[in-house]
Amino acid sequence: MGDPFLTRMSVNKERTSMLLGYDDNTCEWCSIDDRGRIDGRQSLSEHETASERHTQHMQFIGKNQVLVITQDKAGKWLHIYENEEHAILVQSRYVKFPFPVMQAARQEDRLLLLFSIRHRSGSVRIGLYDPDKDEARWVTPDLHQPQFVFWSATTREVGVNVGGFGRVYSYSEDILPSSEIPYTEYAYPVMDKQGDLVAVSIPVEHGFQPGWIRQGEGTVHVCSRDNEPFSELIRMQLDPDQPLVLCEGITSGRWQYVQYTLDREKRFELRDYPGILTQAVLSRDRQGLIGKYESIVRPPAPGLYRFSEQISTITPFPVERDERIGNHLDEEPDVIYGRIRYGQDVIPYMDMHPEGAEQVAIYLHGGPHNCLFDSFSPVIRGLYQAGVRVIGLNYPGSSGFGTDYKMLIQNDWGGVDADVIQFMREQMLSSYSNISLYGVSYGAYLALLVAGKSPALWSNVVACAPFTDLEGLYNGGGAKLRSFLQTEIGELLHDPSALRDRSPIAYISGLSKVDIQFIHGQEDQLCPVEQTERLYRDIMENKRLSGAEGRIELHIVQDMAHEAYSERIWAQKAVDFLTYSRVST
Repeated sequence: MGDPFLTRMSVNKERTSMLLGYDDNTCEWCSIDDRGRIDGRQSLSEHETASERHTQHMQFIGKNQVLVITQDKAGKWLHIYENEEHAILVQSRYVKFPFPVMQAARQEDRLLLLFSIRHRSGSVRIGLYDPDKDEARWVTPDLHQPQFVFWSATTREVGVNVGGFGRVYSYSEDILPSSEIPYTEYAYPVMDKQGDLVAVSIPVEHGFQPGWIRQGEGTVHVCSRDNEPFSELIRMQLDPDQPLVLCEGITSGRWQYVQYTLDREKRFELRDYPGILTQAVLSRDRQGLIGKYESIVRPPAPGLYRFSEQISTITPFPVERDERIGNHLDEEPDVIYGRIRYGQDVIPYMDMHPEGAEQVAIYLHGGPHNCLFDSFSPVIRGLYQAGVRVIGLNYPGSSGFGTDYKMLIQNDWGGVDADVIQFMREQMLSSYSNISLYGVSYGAYLALLVAGKSPALWSNVVACAPFTDLEGLYNGGGAKLRSFLQTEIGELLHDPSALRDRSPIAYISGLSKVDIQFIHGQEDQLCPVEQTERLYRDIMENKRLSGAEGRIELHIVQDMAHEAYSERIWAQKAVDFLTYSRVST
């Protein structure tokens, strides 16, 4: 896979240190100065004693203490490092604990692990595990589709959102297992809590406004009524030392940060810059943001934005690149953020158009409720460098463009979203003869469905980690997936004929006429690899019986699951396949 790739990053609450985790299971502990710049780095590798272990979790559990959790087939290993003059491994211990760890913290000098369990009924319960005592206890009752927000070990509080309402559960040692766990409910989703201040997300007509409540009072304070609301409000951070709130979210498909004082003064706004900055926190001097920065051509790396260096609303970041990954000096492609009208709806897309491009690839993100940003995509980079025009389509159902747009595919998977793809091909791109489809996960499902229905419109298709049979996906899914599908396509689940009509498996004949490349991870637990293998076999059999010509490839990637940034693993295969007709003529 090449050089180590940054997959995890976190900053301690004192803003003095940063953790970086890579896909080769290595970790680095970096010190950062008052301005937020990397001041030194140390490798955390003393725990790497077994090749079959992989890093599952890493975080600070104190100003100068780091926990790294590795997993093997038998269980988990907890490794604690301390950093006085240099990082030292002070403890490694084995725990036979089967559940993924959400967070860890010290509580009265005890290490506790926060975890969750999903029952067969679909309900979720959050608990705490004490490795020293090998005991677990619940800190919430069974909840239906909860969204975990925060855990404060010092105040013994857990924040979750359930059904659009916020809850802060309070636990203590004297609450018996059979006792009802007390909680405070808020009329809006909670986003953070510091002392008696609670940050909340307030639904408005076209999105969400940030606000705050003082515990014990009923007044809700909106940070600003004049600003355009966030299409999606991802995170809010209350500054415990100053009356400030930092808001992170998406507006009209662009990632942005806005900081307010509690009396509604807007301190700064950061948006419309090349690439995206995520997971950002204020530097120690509160004059900059430290986060994970990436762009279409640059993989994730620590990034620093200084407010004093802002010249306009579109300002490149002064990014501290990781020497291990290289500088990646590729020029950023010119991106046009366009919209095309389809009936009563306006469909947003990203257009990367090299001069003289004669081929187009429509890029379909996963989800369905994700959003295509100008974040790192080695496939888009490779296609652009090969002279291919790339249309990144935020089809109906995508997040980041308001609740109404996100809900357009409710009970309509493979309906209006698939129609929009064909509409764009026939109306906006009608002058091109060579147009391809590239999709990942839900986007791969759409690419196969559209190509199967209208094969003459498409030159080739690359489908990465697709699902191909909606009925089979539901019947074979676990409680979480079945619950999700019931919410998303509940009405279709009662109509087997409609389910088949919306499934690529029903269009074998059409798919046999298109060049197709399938890529799927062997360990994918979300989109079954068996569905891809079955569709491939059916197409091969149809080609044999019908005499249909054309390329078809199947690549099963061992040890790969359904995970973020996995595109980098297959990018070159996909780019080579999509540009085959160009380089071979």
